[in-house]
Amino acid sequence: MLRSGTLDEATSVRALEAIERNAKSQAQLVEDILDMSRVITGKLRLSIEPVDVASVINAAIDSVQLAADSKSIQLEVTLDPSARHTSGDSGRLQQVVWNLLSNAIKFTPAGGRVRVQLERAGSNAQIKVSDTGQGISRAFLPFIFDRFRQADGSSTRRHGGLGLGLAIVRHLVELHGGTVEADSPGEGLGSTFTIRLPLAPMRERTKRERRQTGNLWLNEDADSEIKALPSLEGVRVLLVDDDEDTLNMLTIMLTENRATVESARSASEALEALEWYDADVLVSDIAMPDEDGYSLISKLRELEAKGRKAIPAVALTAFVRIDDRARALSAGFNMFVPKPVELTELILAISSLAEAGMVN
Repeated sequence: MLRSGTLDEATSVRALEAIERNAKSQAQLVEDILDMSRVITGKLRLSIEPVDVASVINAAIDSVQLAADSKSIQLEVTLDPSARHTSGDSGRLQQVVWNLLSNAIKFTPAGGRVRVQLERAGSNAQIKVSDTGQGISRAFLPFIFDRFRQADGSSTRRHGGLGLGLAIVRHLVELHGGTVEADSPGEGLGSTFTIRLPLAPMRERTKRERRQTGNLWLNEDADSEIKALPSLEGVRVLLVDDDEDTLNMLTIMLTENRATVESARSASEALEALEWYDADVLVSDIAMPDEDGYSLISKLRELEAKGRKAIPAVALTAFVRIDDRARALSAGFNMFVPKPVELTELILAISSLAEAGMVN
């Protein structure tokens, strides 16, 4: 129909949206099949590192916020700071939380509520995702994590999918040494999924170590790495992030590397700061409440088109898929640094922009 050239503009837009929507759905099915194949063959590998569970949950929530808003579903989040730290693969753990949140939103009617709780349960971090949705029958609960099993397997079912998502969740959680269980009072009464992950052991830290704060982690070799990094002396950086801990830590580290740093906690604060602060490089988080990094860079590029000084920009984001990187670059960012932020990578990114002659 599109190739025929006979569609009007509005119909063409709807056609493209349908193609994009179904392509994304197909891509998710393929990813689920590949993940399950890796699980079955024992080839699914984890990249183990210190993980901030609160940051993982927040990143997953950012991914589903639009879906929740479109159904007027209220997202409630409660995070216990004492249960934040574990060890594992942050990307895979985000996949676990995202899957549970996506299901909760999908099976909850418009105007409902989805709640996420992070709390300490003995030596475990406990994540609960509960909803006011259609619930799970007692007969199906024992099979909820089985591969290719769905509560409604009929040809008239309302929800698509292969029935692999929860099976993948179970395997990923168990690979992290944790457990996951489901509970529901019955059909129409909502459901609750509970994940328990071992907390990272507390131990005395040496002078060469740094604490994990927000989305920043420096490993034991950080001191030697910092010494080998290029100096940012004379470079004026505007740092934007809504997480105060991350903002403070990055400010300290960039300042120690001789950069001049001004910080902002939102896109609006950043735009106000740019009215008086002559920044050479913008470093901005993507996921922020009210107005995200994409909106900020879009407004900045619009100002530059009207004659304002051009400022190269680095995007910070927990979303590290190829299309996330492409979106950040096409939106107007010059470079992309994934979270958790490696200070070395961030400093090199800022330095390379300066060396390329993009800093005035």
